[in-house]
Amino acid sequence: MLHLIKVEGESMAPRLCNGDFVFTSRWYKKLKVGHLVVVDHALYGFIVKKVLHIAPDGQLWLGGESNKSLQSERIGWVSSRRVIGKVIGRICAS
Repeated sequence: MLHLIKVEGESMAPRLCNGDFVFTSRWYKKLKVGHLVVVDHALYGFIVKKVLHIAPDGQLWLGGESNKSLQSERIGWVSSRRVIGKVIGRICAS
């Protein structure tokens, strides 16, 4: 299933900008470091982040691409079960 999600904020700039839309898919074999994902975070709701590290148990360490991003330490380890989908495309707002 595909989802279309609007990006809010500048945490992933310049790759993704405020107002862009991303297409996500649950049809992926395996997440890898560097992939962009949308997760349903327990504290922050839906967030778009880059996979920085994958623990042996499948937990994900996520981060943004801008200094305006929430720090990885605040996000914490996220279960791969909270992944809504891997980003497979975008529609640029500008």
